[in-house]
Amino acid sequence: MSDEKPPLSPEEQDELLAAELALGLIEGDEAQELMARLATDAGFAERLRDWQSRTAGIAEELTPVMPPARARQRIREELGLATAPLSETLDSRIHWWQRPGALLAVLVAVIAILAAIWLL
Repeated sequence: MSDEKPPLSPEEQDELLAAELALGLIEGDEAQELMARLATDAGFAERLRDWQSRTAGIAEELTPVMPPARARQRIREELGLATAPLSETLDSRIHWWQRPGALLAVLVAVIAILAAIWLL
């Protein structure tokens, strides 16, 4: 006995596509094509509405849970909205005037200017 299933009929394919679209499992170009098809294919639009009404109550009984901070941080990093903590070196976050050598250089420059003015 073989495990092969017969190919889906066009109606079964449409039913499957409508279910996947209602559940948000189809993305990108394929989703855009199916959304455009809704305007021209009333049967497919009806199938989608049926699946949307069937799946509308799935999340009603769920209690929202806040993900851990590390998970939210990782998601933000993956989306490019944040950098990982301590991923930047300390020197890159300190401005030039906050470095100890810069204060010394400014002090030497001020003394040189005052000496030049005094000697003139």
